[in-house]
Amino acid sequence: MTKLKHKIFELLLRDLKLSKQERNPALSEEYTLDCLNTCDNIFTSIEKLKIAEEYVHLSANCIPSEKGSEIGSYVEYHIENYIIRSRTIYDRTLIFTNHLCDIGMSKEFIEHNSIITNQKVINSGLKSYLKAIRKACSKYRDERNSIIHHDRYKHENLEWVTVANQVASALGKDYEEILGISQETLIQNTAAVIFEHRKKFASNTEIIVSQVNSFLDQAFEVYDAKQSSEYPSLGRQLN
Repeated sequence: MTKLKHKIFELLLRDLKLSKQERNPALSEEYTLDCLNTCDNIFTSIEKLKIAEEYVHLSANCIPSEKGSEIGSYVEYHIENYIIRSRTIYDRTLIFTNHLCDIGMSKEFIEHNSIITNQKVINSGLKSYLKAIRKACSKYRDERNSIIHHDRYKHENLEWVTVANQVASALGKDYEEILGISQETLIQNTAAVIFEHRKKFASNTEIIVSQVNSFLDQAFEVYDAKQSSEYPSLGRQLN
């Protein structure tokens, strides 16, 4: 899967190259490198979210025909993985903002309120964009908190599949004989859960990516304005 990029990434790469050339403006290599690395981490988080989404879809191929499988737990695992990763994109965005706005906050103190209330962030016009990303990344907040701190992700159909597998395996009998439900029905119910979540997750990912791109459009302006004001001899020729 090709990693997503944005025009700000190309600008950061160009400035990092300039900072290494003696005859060009003495750009702050550390600042540019920090921005580049933390910006790239946002793209990596999005890439991993898309992979998690794809694995929910691919788990349909792993629904076995044989009895006694753990397909319910397998599908549940990939759903949980997507839900957990959907939040990490916002965390990475906050870390990038800390470097972009040259706040200098230690990583352990970087969180929503400490960043959006910072005057540099407010002056940069990034606050509303950050809040929009947070909203998009918080769609499954309650489910994520439950998975992380208390329990596992639960869905009625997946619970039924898991129970059916456990009972049938323990007693060594067919599902239908014990529970009055066929293996085919369990498979159909599991496939329906996968389809439902893949559709919802695809929509959620699209919204998150859209909000991140809007944020990065503004971040591009913030970074370029800062570098151009500090190093007028850059002579920007941007599209």
